[in-house]
Amino acid sequence: MNRIKLSGTDGRWLIISNGILGHSLMVLAAVKVIKDIYPDSYITMVVDDCSAELVRANPMVDKVCIFNRKTDSLSRQWELIKEWRRDKYDASIHFRSGVRNELLAFLGGAKARIGNNLKGSFQFLNHIGTDIKGVHVLEMRSHFMSFALDQKVKVDPPVLHHDHQAETEVAQVLSENGLEPGKYIVLHPAGKTSGGLRWSLDLWAAEVAKLSKERPIVVVCAPFERETVKKVFKGDNIFHLGGSAAFLSEIISQAGWFMGNDSSPAHMAAIWGRPRVVVYSNGPEEFVKWSPLHPAGCKVVLKDEFAEKGLNEPLEWLFSQ
Repeated sequence: MNRIKLSGTDGRWLIISNGILGHSLMVLAAVKVIKDIYPDSYITMVVDDCSAELVRANPMVDKVCIFNRKTDSLSRQWELIKEWRRDKYDASIHFRSGVRNELLAFLGGAKARIGNNLKGSFQFLNHIGTDIKGVHVLEMRSHFMSFALDQKVKVDPPVLHHDHQAETEVAQVLSENGLEPGKYIVLHPAGKTSGGLRWSLDLWAAEVAKLSKERPIVVVCAPFERETVKKVFKGDNIFHLGGSAAFLSEIISQAGWFMGNDSSPAHMAAIWGRPRVVVYSNGPEEFVKWSPLHPAGCKVVLKDEFAEKGLNEPLEWLFSQ
């Protein structure tokens, strides 16, 4: 595609990533590519409300817009259209596929609307690329950003930034529960993308029953999972802590270790450099796509292996780190 025509020095960019948190983390890595090439660019990122605080903490993002595709009303969508028309974006980059996102960007006046082909669907894009399969998500992002920016680029692993309000909240919660930074385990036993509520809770409960005698365990999960998870993980030295994505990030950043299913908290643990045991439940294609960031700090366990052998050896490795 031809190079995007930019207003001002480095242009105004609308980055649409109102999907799952793990995808938004990888999109932040792609945003850095724009900032590296166009350091004076103005970047707005469109996310679900669950990702908003985490994205706001990133200094590369100038503005955050919240759009929940499944729940936001037509009046909310009209407000977004008017807001984007006022902001006058040179380009929208669509990391979250969907005709509705494309239509909003079109009606919102984004001049160049860049995304991948949706088979069998009319699209409101004027720059359409083709996604690649069978590679890691960062390689997918590199391929897409090379198309969007009309030059070869490489998307590196994402970084996270501390949110000061979440830091304060976490410090208070840790103190109230008698938890010391660096001396507790974070467990994420569920996960929508891994189907954790369907298969893994009892397996993790067996490990927690042994571990909680020696180390405090902080259990984290999504709000819709919390009631079910609390019924499974009970007892002394087990703490159920929840909050925003920024709160979750801070809890993980101060943990000594992480264990859980392949999902966004596991990616956060990788970014913060926490040693971790991560269980992968999906097939080889999904493993290639979401294989660990910074693999030296991660022990990978497959679902069937977890069910057959437990985690004695992986956890022995974990606590030696």
